[in-house]
Amino acid sequence: MRKAFFILTGLVIVGCTTTPVATPPEPMAAIKPIPELVEPELKTSIFTYYVDPVHHSQAVSIVRGNFVWSNNCLYLIGSNRKFTTAMFPEFPKGIVKWDEATKTLNLNGRVFKMGDYIKTNGAYWPYHPNTPGGAEFEKQGDKKCLTPTVAFIGTFFD
Repeated sequence: MRKAFFILTGLVIVGCTTTPVATPPEPMAAIKPIPELVEPELKTSIFTYYVDPVHHSQAVSIVRGNFVWSNNCLYLIGSNRKFTTAMFPEFPKGIVKWDEATKTLNLNGRVFKMGDYIKTNGAYWPYHPNTPGGAEFEKQGDKKCLTPTVAFIGTFFD
């Protein structure tokens, strides 16, 4: 018993006094940087119209046409073949997403490519430059994209 005690005590003392083997540090070349997701710079003017932030109510009349992208502007072309500035609801946030690289529009989870037809709720509204209402639109993007009539595009599709 005494012999076992001395052996155990010796092992404990030796175990506590030896230096631990450290793992060598990983060379800097082996550390892989986390790839950074770089969004393409937004060049296209995306205009929004005011919607009540609580109720998100939108116009119920019908807006229809084809989406067209031209000169960094997003338009809706109806059966009259006139360019109309496309405007989207301001709320809820994130309901409208524009992908600059692919020129696609995600509207409430539905993806539209340029040239795609849309029929949805909304309204057509006159744009008057040099007015308080017109100034609100002008602050949002390039003024050259604003047409005499704008299309308030809703998010309820047929």
